[in-house]
Amino acid sequence: MPRYHKNPYAEYRIEAGILFLYYKPQSCLSLQIAKKVVQDRLRFQMNTSYPVYCDVRELIDSTKEARDYLIREGSASTLAIAFHVNRGLTESMVRFYLKRRETHIETRLFYEMEPALEFLKTYRNPKHPRKN
Repeated sequence: MPRYHKNPYAEYRIEAGILFLYYKPQSCLSLQIAKKVVQDRLRFQMNTSYPVYCDVRELIDSTKEARDYLIREGSASTLAIAFHVNRGLTESMVRFYLKRRETHIETRLFYEMEPALEFLKTYRNPKHPRKN
């Protein structure tokens, strides 16, 4: 199974049973980009669900269509999601996303990486090695 993948919009890696998704700098997350990111993530995961560390700090804006798509499709094959945000813009975008989303998948936002990873460690699939 590949452990790293990238496209023009995001980078993905799997480490210690956690999927890391880093959005690359872009002026606006469009529906086309959102679909490509989700499609590539699902292909990269190869039918295995993971807790997801999602770094959205490089996003500047998003379209309503992209947000709606991510609300409906963005958490497929995830066990939990930790959004890494900056105070201000990305924090507001994620808070809006969380308010509109109805799902059983535990989702939180964080301002630092370490607390996000501690949160996600409790959701790792038991067959994945646990590195501390």
